[in-house]
Amino acid sequence: MKDKQKETNSYNNIKVVSHDALPNYEMALQSLRDNSSSRLMYEYLMSDEEWYEHFVGFLAGKKTLPLLYDPFFKMIFNPIEERARLSELVSCILGQHVTVIEVFPNANSAFLNSFVIMDMVVRLDDGSITNIEIQKVPYDFPAARITCYSADLVLRQFRMLQGMTKKNENDEYMEKLSKKRSYANMKKVHTIIFFEKSSKSLKSHIDKRLYFHVGRIKFNTNIKMKLLQEYHLISLDTFKKYRYSDIIEGRIDSVDFDCDDSQYEIGLTEKMRTDRLKYLSLFCAETPDEINRLVSLFPDLYAIRQKINEYLTRPEEVLNMFSEALRILDNNTAELMADRYKAELEVANKKAERWKAEAEKRSTEAEQGRAQAEQEKAEAEKRSTEAEARRVQAEQGRAQAEARIKELEAQIKELELQYEKLK
Repeated sequence: MKDKQKETNSYNNIKVVSHDALPNYEMALQSLRDNSSSRLMYEYLMSDEEWYEHFVGFLAGKKTLPLLYDPFFKMIFNPIEERARLSELVSCILGQHVTVIEVFPNANSAFLNSFVIMDMVVRLDDGSITNIEIQKVPYDFPAARITCYSADLVLRQFRMLQGMTKKNENDEYMEKLSKKRSYANMKKVHTIIFFEKSSKSLKSHIDKRLYFHVGRIKFNTNIKMKLLQEYHLISLDTFKKYRYSDIIEGRIDSVDFDCDDSQYEIGLTEKMRTDRLKYLSLFCAETPDEINRLVSLFPDLYAIRQKINEYLTRPEEVLNMFSEALRILDNNTAELMADRYKAELEVANKKAERWKAEAEKRSTEAEQGRAQAEQEKAEAEKRSTEAEARRVQAEQGRAQAEARIKELEAQIKELELQYEKLK
């Protein structure tokens, strides 16, 4: 009954239907609920009010698809069907023209327990490897994770090169030589991460509006040694706050804080600048009206809008995509909570250890105090015994002195009597 009531409320809340909507979407929802093949997914999606409302909102023409989540992102940037589009996205981010030629399975990665809502590892035509990832939740210390992801890409490439050479080289000397050659054959690895929410470490002290962060290792002596790892971190929330509204209103010319040309060998082309604004705006759009406005500004987004609209006629497939996105969120939420509980447990254990050490220290100090008090008591009792002995000795001495005085007084009286007689 509760689910039925929630569903009814959803219908009542979503009554304004635009032209980007599924006609009779309520009947489609009823069909999904009654269909044995989709009922479980439908009920699972209803367990999360936010995602269910988004799903209903899409069918009703009030919401667009959440393109940052894995099923939807890979639908728009399918590495096989939409390889040119994916290549265009990667090119405008890296600041160099590249072509995606291969997608690697994520199962090979050693780092699968982060709060990621989209992750794609691709190899480019120049031999370099790029990881495209979207983080849902900011971390207090993202640098270590980012470094690990980049290191994972380096290891993948190195192992891949070793595998290629070992197939044809059986001689031990040649095998060693092939390993040396594999270092020379190593290409750059690019880590691209979109952050839905930016942590404090992603806030620029130079200009709070800066949203595109490019990083690589440089030496203080400016020696010309180009290391393999490069980082491209995009703060989508900062972009949305300071740039997106201008773009929606038609101001699509590049501004000063859109990019730093000094970070690119030949500088961004005008097309790359436009493509970057186009795709970041697409990722920030929430409604069909916003998508339509972006299409009017960036006409080549028309195909993406049509692709999104096509799914209005395939509600069961959309339901499956939303359910998969929710499953990823649920799994990552569980892992995140486990990580947090683990971190909290470690903190609690450290506190307990400190409290235990402090208690042991205080117990030791108390024991030492007690022992000192016992020693002082014993010394006091000893001093008391000695004082009593000296008192008794003094009493005896006084008694002896009084007896001697009496004896002398008696002798004096005797002498006085004898003296009187002599007179």
